[in-house]
Amino acid sequence: MAWIKRGLITLVVLFALLAGAVAWFLSSLDANQYKPRIVQLAADQGIALTLDGDIGWQLWPNIALELNGVRLAPLALPSESVLEADKVAVGVALMPLLNKRIEAKEIVLLGPQVALTVDKNGKGNWELITDAMEAKAERDAKLEQEQPPELDVPATEETQSGSDLHIALEQLRLEDGVLRYSDQQTGTEYAVNKLRIVADNLVPGGKPGDVRLSAALSASDFPEPLELDIHSTLAIDEGLHGLRLQPANIKLTSGKGAEAELTLRGNVRRVEADAPWQVQLNLNAEAEPLTGWLAAVGSEYKAQSTDALKKFRLEADINGTDKQLTLEPLQLSLDDHTFNGSAGYQAGDVPTVSLTLNGGELNVDDYLAPPVATPEEEQLSEDVAAAQPVALPLESMRGFNARLQLTLKKLHALDFEIDQPELAVNINNGLYQLNKLAAGLYGGELNSTGVFNARGDSARAELSGGLTGVEISKVQEALFASDEPEAADKKKVTLSGKTDLTWVAQTSGADTQALQKQLRAAVQLNAAELALAPFNLEKGMCQLVSYAEKTPLPEQEWPQRTRLQDLRASVNLDGDVAKVDGINAGVENIALTGDGTVNLQKQEFDFALGLALVGEKTSNNGCSVQNDRWRNRPLPLRCKDSFGDAGATTCKPDSRRIDDLIREELKYQAEKKYGDKVKEKTEDLKDKLKDKFKGLFNRDE
Repeated sequence: MAWIKRGLITLVVLFALLAGAVAWFLSSLDANQYKPRIVQLAADQGIALTLDGDIGWQLWPNIALELNGVRLAPLALPSESVLEADKVAVGVALMPLLNKRIEAKEIVLLGPQVALTVDKNGKGNWELITDAMEAKAERDAKLEQEQPPELDVPATEETQSGSDLHIALEQLRLEDGVLRYSDQQTGTEYAVNKLRIVADNLVPGGKPGDVRLSAALSASDFPEPLELDIHSTLAIDEGLHGLRLQPANIKLTSGKGAEAELTLRGNVRRVEADAPWQVQLNLNAEAEPLTGWLAAVGSEYKAQSTDALKKFRLEADINGTDKQLTLEPLQLSLDDHTFNGSAGYQAGDVPTVSLTLNGGELNVDDYLAPPVATPEEEQLSEDVAAAQPVALPLESMRGFNARLQLTLKKLHALDFEIDQPELAVNINNGLYQLNKLAAGLYGGELNSTGVFNARGDSARAELSGGLTGVEISKVQEALFASDEPEAADKKKVTLSGKTDLTWVAQTSGADTQALQKQLRAAVQLNAAELALAPFNLEKGMCQLVSYAEKTPLPEQEWPQRTRLQDLRASVNLDGDVAKVDGINAGVENIALTGDGTVNLQKQEFDFALGLALVGEKTSNNGCSVQNDRWRNRPLPLRCKDSFGDAGATTCKPDSRRIDDLIREELKYQAEKKYGDKVKEKTEDLKDKLKDKFKGLFNRDE
């Protein structure tokens, strides 16, 4: 056993001698001799590097160079630090060190602080560094072209000294890092605190290494910081020509318990240094609940449905290059809704994105904000919206290209039930082209195309299309639904039947209010069978005739509705006012004509109609007309009211035109009965006829 004891003593002595030799060697090697060169190398790249302390040696746990008080700033503004660090330690390999060569194998940064700022002109402080580096690269390239070929001469000791510093990084450690970003243009601030990075085996061509990163993310509009955690197993290809993720897991957690996780698996490679990067990745991302993430970023938005915005998931294969990427197949899930399709991105002076999605049923109303609680708040909201037009973000609507295609089985939006909606939109640097908008809408078919031009100081828009065979009662119910019960003596005006619509519209403006005021549209309406309730136009016609002919009104039950046959009308929209011209329709044996206006802002309408009898009776069960003069003669009717107050008494005889009717009938009867004595009896007959029409439809004038 004695030999074992002697062997151990010998090993201890050898290790002590070796440690002493290394310590003596390091004490004789002044690392500060590299300080001017390091500073100059940084200055050549446009970086002002300041080392407040000496470069020293660290012997434990690894041999390392220590840099204390490190500051990095743009060379043009050396006092504006972009990066500061309390300590930077560069671990070195022992054997190269014995040959007086420094080979960096480990880098440790303690307390690094990075400050990135954007000034009021939109210039970032780091751009001073990147601009200087690009300028140097251009100068070097130009000098290389101008200089003659170099002679092959033996390297001198001085030229060899520049190769004494090599990097073969096996481990990186960063502790207690801070990254701050502030934008004076937008007034926003972001920060990454408690940054910690531990990575090993970052040697090109080596075995896969382990990388871990953790940090706290905060922002000026975040209620509380978010926790970030990244864990990845990665391998670096020889020559830095590739990176393999096996995989990379990124996890984000909010203080309210919301979680988001992203997993990337695959590789990024290139054949040689100047070749494009080839990307092959599989992406999986999920987040829940989305309501928690909205709160985490300072949003107060809440959806109508409590079941909405619970979870989100995205799966895709990413293929392509650093210039062009495709995500296919792509599956996106929002709560219980699943969409399948593809997406793409193409770099360029004007980048292009594309998205194609096919899905099932989607209720958009579930994701909209709840309606305003009280009528007073709703009116206040409308008044504010009317008084404060919203400017269009024209500048942000330019500078990119995009293609969007969306197909669903069913869409519920704004109380509309839409079957098989299809949307196809192309965007070309501010020119938005609606190539297709098609859907089944309440038994009918919608087809529309249009264009929105946001390239100028104000936008211009055009829209054309048609709606065929739509059930008008369902549209009215969706647009003018009311939760208020109708009074016993007043029934809501309703429309029913199928109708066809075609339209052409255009507008322009730089804000929402201008778009509304400049809106011009022409609409053509055709309906074969359209029913109107609760008033009966035939009864109104018979009342007029009975008073005129001194005949009793037929005693029968008049239905509280009017069926219009072959209705045709033209509508011209000018801002908030719609003018309805050329109204033509049939009501049994009655011909209906007229025109009118609809004020959309005031929610009011005013129509002047004429009812003309064709034949002897208004209908089989209607009233008879004995006097031929009342046939084929429009009798005046006026329908004037607000949308909310319209009812059975909305349409009444038009006093403005009844006066003309009375004068015409007075003249005819007077000439027929009195001949030359017309002037003497005119006033007497006028008074009698006025008394007959007085009280018609409960009207006093």
